[in-house]
Amino acid sequence: MCLKSHINAFVYGHSGSGKTIMTKKAIEHFNESSRLKAIYIDCSLYQTTNAIFHEILLSLNCIVSSKSNYELTKRLKAKIRNLDSPLTICLDHFEHLKEIETLNRILSLGINLIIIAETYDSYRKLNQTIKASITSLIEIPSYTTDQVFDILINRAEEALEKYTYKEETIRKIAEASSGNVTLALNLLKSQALKAESEGKNSVDDVEFNFENNCPDDKLSDDERTIIKILKEWKSLPGGRLFDFYREQARYPKGERSFRNYMHSLCLKGLVKSINEKRGRIYEIIENQEVMK
Repeated sequence: MCLKSHINAFVYGHSGSGKTIMTKKAIEHFNESSRLKAIYIDCSLYQTTNAIFHEILLSLNCIVSSKSNYELTKRLKAKIRNLDSPLTICLDHFEHLKEIETLNRILSLGINLIIIAETYDSYRKLNQTIKASITSLIEIPSYTTDQVFDILINRAEEALEKYTYKEETIRKIAEASSGNVTLALNLLKSQALKAESEGKNSVDDVEFNFENNCPDDKLSDDERTIIKILKEWKSLPGGRLFDFYREQARYPKGERSFRNYMHSLCLKGLVKSINEKRGRIYEIIENQEVMK
């Protein structure tokens, strides 16, 4: 709707509510069905004006050699003048954007802007000029348990063999996810891998021990160190987090053990992972979000 009407919008909703996949599919459909152009930018990967403008120009098939913001802005401005239709930029994971003035630069070029964040608090932090340009506020509600259950059943039918799971197990996972479909899918995947590694014929045959509000005393010393680091920084690239962990842990482990710790923390609902293929970012999940 925002793409077709060329309006600036702020979209927000809790982690796992489907914002990212919905946005990507909407952009894909929009670009395929019209002569108009929309570009998806992940702010957890591109956090500055320079990085974002580089990515926009590359998406517009421009060869980028300049490094200065001035030259990038000049190139982008010239490119936009030659476009046959308005350009829309979607900034996802807005919380990771380090330079808020990027929004002013984008809007000053006459580009339509859609901001996607996890909470309404991010909107409150915008200056009055940017708020005045946003004409639509959209909240994406969390999934209900029944909706998560339906999604899990569909995924199980696609990914698992027949008779290797029962609906009551899928229902248990759906209830544990508290409306976070990303977490639910990760839990289902974890159960399936656990069953396979233990030589079980069904995911029902392995213990499901996920705790949404995991107490600190059930964490290992290394996991507590990682949580302490993330509480301080809020979010970090995987490589940087590993370096900090190696510096602060009393008896630091290697990369393989570190990956296992992160997998465990994600399953416990204490940490979330953004981007599976490249530039993985780990982010702390605040207690109030975990309890929702």
